[in-house]
Amino acid sequence: MARRPVGRGAPPETGAAAGSTSWAAVAGLMGAGVVAAAQIGGASAALPVLQDEFGLSSTTAAWYLSTVSALSAVAGALLGWLGQSLGPARQVRLGLVVIVLADVAGALVDSLPGLLAARVGEGVGLVMVILAAPGLLFTVATPAHRRLVAGMWGAYMPVGAGLAALLVPLAIHWVGWPGASLLDAVVAACVLGAVVRWVPASGPARWPGSLAGLLGALRSPTVLVITGCFGLYAAQYLAVVGLLPASLVADEGVSVAAAGLLGAVVFLVNAPANLLGAYLLHRGAPLRWVIPTGCAGMAVTVWGVLDPGLPLGVRVASAVAFSFIAGLVPAALFAGVAVVSAGTGSAGAAIGLVTQGSGVGQLLGPPLVVAVGTGLGPGAAQSALLVCLAGLVALGAVLLPRGERIPGTVPP
Repeated sequence: MARRPVGRGAPPETGAAAGSTSWAAVAGLMGAGVVAAAQIGGASAALPVLQDEFGLSSTTAAWYLSTVSALSAVAGALLGWLGQSLGPARQVRLGLVVIVLADVAGALVDSLPGLLAARVGEGVGLVMVILAAPGLLFTVATPAHRRLVAGMWGAYMPVGAGLAALLVPLAIHWVGWPGASLLDAVVAACVLGAVVRWVPASGPARWPGSLAGLLGALRSPTVLVITGCFGLYAAQYLAVVGLLPASLVADEGVSVAAAGLLGAVVFLVNAPANLLGAYLLHRGAPLRWVIPTGCAGMAVTVWGVLDPGLPLGVRVASAVAFSFIAGLVPAALFAGVAVVSAGTGSAGAAIGLVTQGSGVGQLLGPPLVVAVGTGLGPGAAQSALLVCLAGLVALGAVLLPRGERIPGTVPP
């Protein structure tokens, strides 16, 4: 019996086939993404405590933080392709279960190997969630809302990582690191309950992890261009926002606590622009307009963020503006890859490939910008490099093929 393509209509339980978007399912999946992203912001905020309690060296601490990016950078496409055999709804559930167990283990371990093993578990759970949820969002929405919900997905990272960066230090202050890790497990378990309640495990249809599905993503010009664009975007964003707190401490004499708070706020303001980008796409704005607009804003504002000679207020305001306008870019990129791949055997591999590009950018972007600053001096040279990267992203958006569908996709 032939498998019904998901793109032509979601199962009745989702509400999409019945003519209405299942906003409860959308909320549950967005919550899953936020919980997954919290594993990044929470680890960063807890690192000083972990270094003290477990004796982490600088090198070990760096590996602890980069585990998630390394997993997605090395095997994003492969994991997404293999995970599609589970079905995306089951994969999201399993990913949340893994996060809960890893957080509980993190609270109970008393050795460095145990801590690192728990961190690997968090990374595996995170990757499983973020590979499966975008395509699943596309299927629980009606055609009129699909670009909206696909674009909204981009907000999961700034919201999850930003809130964790704000709240985890408070939790550690009141209940210590083990207590904070257990609280994270409780939150993840609550979101798991919402997903079980609102997102039916029976849909959308599972696709075998065939070689054709993997090759379909690798041969798609749109997926490849978006992967490259996402890698360049991630490199820029993390290099500016991720390195901002350390720069404020070194250049401006800001306290570590104050710099961390400012960094979290800058991270969070990216989320409203993700939603704005999703709304613009929903209203019919083309990707070829939304993405270059975000890139132009990043290119203009980055000069104020990285110039150590400017007043603190100007640098922070520039960082807020940079993070906000940058949010237009991932919203449009996520929507673009969902449109060409949702409902096909290539959907998991396509999302995985884009995630892999993002992971590579996160790994290479900050070291590249630091190296340029070391060799040519901080400020202008670094900003010029990032402007060039923004220009490449904008060019990629302009060159996106029009109307492409990976074979097997049913137009929304």
